[in-house]
Amino acid sequence: MDAIDLVVFDVDGVLVDVRASYNEAARQTVEQFLGPRAGGWLTDGEMAALRVAGGFNDEWDVAAAAIWAQIGGRRDLAALARAAKALGGGLDGAVRAAGLGQEPAREQVLSVFCEIYAGTARVGEMYGRSPVLDVARDGLWQKERRLVEAAELLLLRASKAIYTGRTLGELRAAMERFGFGIHFPENFCLTGDGPYRKPDGRGLKYLAEAARATHVLMVGDNVDDFLTVESARQRDSARSYDFCGIVGGALGDMASDVFAELGVEAIAPSTSELLRWLRDA
Repeated sequence: MDAIDLVVFDVDGVLVDVRASYNEAARQTVEQFLGPRAGGWLTDGEMAALRVAGGFNDEWDVAAAAIWAQIGGRRDLAALARAAKALGGGLDGAVRAAGLGQEPAREQVLSVFCEIYAGTARVGEMYGRSPVLDVARDGLWQKERRLVEAAELLLLRASKAIYTGRTLGELRAAMERFGFGIHFPENFCLTGDGPYRKPDGRGLKYLAEAARATHVLMVGDNVDDFLTVESARQRDSARSYDFCGIVGGALGDMASDVFAELGVEAIAPSTSELLRWLRDA
């Protein structure tokens, strides 16, 4: 992977540890609809299994799948994930695989998730939504922690960009909190509420064209990140696109095996290790 002139980063699990924010917001969202349960309704392992299925890049869809499955009497979310994967993944795949009902509506689940993640005071600023919960709360985004120091990104000689499932409001909060904004101007950031959504390779192609790059490395922690690279390759034969999977993010303990099975170009134990490798390459 020599002569890389653009590195495109996912955010969650790559630049920012979100296990105490997005994962916890998904769990709390399920509890809002189903009530408390000893041991919880949704484990990190079950969330990882759904992400392996593909199409579950948004945690509110993970929460919706868990809610609909439990209401429908389907307790084995790992089995549901496997069935959904066979039908293309995502919430649509899960619904078709298990005949799931879709109540409460996804929009209701989304509203609750957004307030739990952003907090009552910032849900309007971050999502343009009004509060829906009975009791005001602080946002779980404040529990996120950085996975790389902003200064570490200075090691990278190539151009940098972001392609994330986060909304622009969510991304701005992370950029402000962790000081990443200096490295990623907004015109080099694609978010989930923009014109392209992963795994759409057109977004990666757009960033490559904007940076005038010929060899692009996408850095992600999820199956959808890899599928984005695959899609870009199919759409753009004029450039080279490679992928590096970061271990320990969205796919948890399954990451190394999943990335190896996909045949990715590189697997790194952390983003910091990858940045050091790129510096020395």
